[in-house]
Order: sequence, then structure tokens, then C-alpha cells
Amino acid sequence: MKAYYSLMFMGVVYFICLGLLTFPVIQNNAIYLHKLQLTWQSDLIRPEQFGFAKNQVTPFFLNTTDGESIFAWHVLPLGTYMHHREELAEQETGVATDPVSTKNLQLLKDDPEARLIIHCIHGNAGTLGAGYRPVYLRSLSAAHPSKIHVLAIDYRGFGLSTGTPSEQGLINDGLSAVRFAVDQLGISPSQIALVGQSLGTAVTFGVAESLASQSPPEELGAVISIAGFSNLKELLLTYRIGGYIPILAPLRGYPKIQKWFSNFVVEPWSSVTRVASLVKNSPNLNLVLIHAKNDYEIPWIHSDLLFVHAASAARKTLEGEDTKMKISDALDAKVLTSYGHESTLATWPEEMSNGRRISQWLVRWGGHNAVVTSASTAVIVARALGL
Repeated sequence: MKAYYSLMFMGVVYFICLGLLTFPVIQNNAIYLHKLQLTWQSDLIRPEQFGFAKNQVTPFFLNTTDGESIFAWHVLPLGTYMHHREELAEQETGVATDPVSTKNLQLLKDDPEARLIIHCIHGNAGTLGAGYRPVYLRSLSAAHPSKIHVLAIDYRGFGLSTGTPSEQGLINDGLSAVRFAVDQLGISPSQIALVGQSLGTAVTFGVAESLASQSPPEELGAVISIAGFSNLKELLLTYRIGGYIPILAPLRGYPKIQKWFSNFVVEPWSSVTRVASLVKNSPNLNLVLIHAKNDYEIPWIHSDLLFVHAASAARKTLEGEDTKMKISDALDAKVLTSYGHESTLATWPEEMSNGRRISQWLVRWGGHNAVVTSASTAVIVARALGL
């Protein structure tokens, strides 16, 4: 009897929580978790606290087109830092009010062979310095420690950034980072990779699609998704917070109730729609999807859905908008290359891509977060940047 009442109590609490999530303000806070900083005891203005060398990182603020102030880090590749350590260490520490004039960013501007990762950007909750993220920023440049710079931002409402997060707002933040790199630093778009992880993949697709849809269109060197998802409604059906706490999964036996609750999702974050548009408008697209097979927060099937929508859009550029392709046909058409216990690479055939490069890496290990820190991911990113 006690077990019965315990289960009934848990059920009541569960439905109360779901009911609260139908309110937009509560939903916004639950999806983005931007109030959960996870770095309360640390100072983001002193990146040395997160394992970086003195003045290897330049903290500064970016102004967005809609009036927000976004906190950013520029991370020098370690090899470049090592060769200029004495001069860099003599600079003032703290927030750079004129980041373009710093030695760090001058080294990026003055190197015609440099590549820039715009890390767009971490998932929900936390800040640039939370959890694995400082390790991400070091490991992403590890494959070429003198050429790969990283520009990472905290979205609006996160950490020291102003504002409140929203779908269009986060995309504006990513666009502001790209505009800073291209317009103020003079970096060629072809030498920039837009990299996102988890929620950041949806931002990445939103930014890349916006750039490709403008007139004239602007294409980046690579668009890289790590642990991405198809769309928010689909994700919530299987998503487990921390890999353990389900949201709508307990209702899988009641699909109509699941669908009813999912209809309250305010911001759809439809990456499959955006990736199809991106492929359509980007004749030279280099799209890379990376997902760990042991990711229990966002199952790797979402990577398959992104791949299928990208492949279908590429085929339509050859055969017309009326072209229909089954999911099974798209998956069967993949060209597979095995890397043993590390990963499997799937590419979309060149004869069906119309010049676009679409690839999917399913790595065996790394889960939802550590996958970004793996050596294989660093190599994949460097190769995507032409190194």
C-alpha cells in the first residue's frame, strides 16, 4: 500500500511539473537553464582559473544588433601562445575594451593561414567556464596547435551576458560573433567553422541558415554539429535530463497525451527544417554531423534525421523540389568507412550532392559531453577546416 501511494504521489508531482512547463516563462527557464550558472565560485574574467595560461584567453564583450552585450572569450592556440608568451603575459589582464587591438587578436588577424572556430556554442545551463567547456576550448584546437583559434560566447542571459534567451535572440548572438570575425577581424568566411554542441547545434544551424539565406549569401568553411537534435518537440519525447530524468518519455504509452503536451512548446528549434534550407542555399556547403553512440541525453538517431533531411535537400537541388526520398533510401545510400573501435564515417554520395559535402561521424564513446574533448573530434574539426 505504501508503494502504491508513493507511486501515486510521484505521478501527481510529475503532472504538476508538466503543467507548469506549459507556461512560457517557466518553459523558457527550464529549457535554457540560464540561471544555473555552475561557476558561482569562479571569475569568468580570469580564465586562468579554468586552466588557461596567463593571457592565453582574451575576455571581451560583443554588441549585438538588437542591443545586447554578449560575453566572449578568444582562445589562442597553445603553440602560438608559447611562441609569444612573454609579450602576451605583459599585457593587462581582465576585460579587453578594445579587443581588436590586443596582441592576441592581432596574431589571428596577421596570420593568413589561421583558422577560426566560432564555438556556438555550448548547450543549456552554465557558462563558458562550466564543466567540460574549458576543456572543449583547448581540445578543439589540439589537432593544429598553432593555427586553430577559438571564439566562444555566452548566449544572452547566460553568465555575464545581458538579456533573456530566446530562439531568435540566440541566433542573433551567433550572427554577431560571425560579423565580428569577418567585419572587424577580416577573417575570410571560408576559414571559419561554426561549431555547436547540444542546444548549440540548433543555434549553429540557425546562424548558418541566416547567412546562406541573405543577399548575397555567405557560406562558412564548415558547419559542424556535435550531439545535435532534429527539433525540440521530437527531442522532448526521448530527452533525459543528465541522461536519467525523462520529460515526456513516461507518456510514451499515451501518444495523444504526449502530443498534447508537446503542442505547448513555444520555440520549436527545428534543426531539420533549417538544415534543409541551409543545404538548398549553400552550393559549397561542408556539413559535418558528429554524435556519440552512447549519448543517452540526445540519442544518435537524431543525427540520422539531420543527415536524411540534408541528403534529401541536396538531391532536390539536382532533381527538383518534387523529388521524394524515403528515410530508408537515404540511409541505404550512405557511403560508409569504418575506423574500428573509434568511429564510423558516413558520407552522402558526390553524384547526389551537387557539390555539397555532407558527412556524419558516429563515434563509439564520449556520451553527450566528453565527445567534444576526444582526439577524434579534434581531428574531424581540423580536417573540416582544410588542415
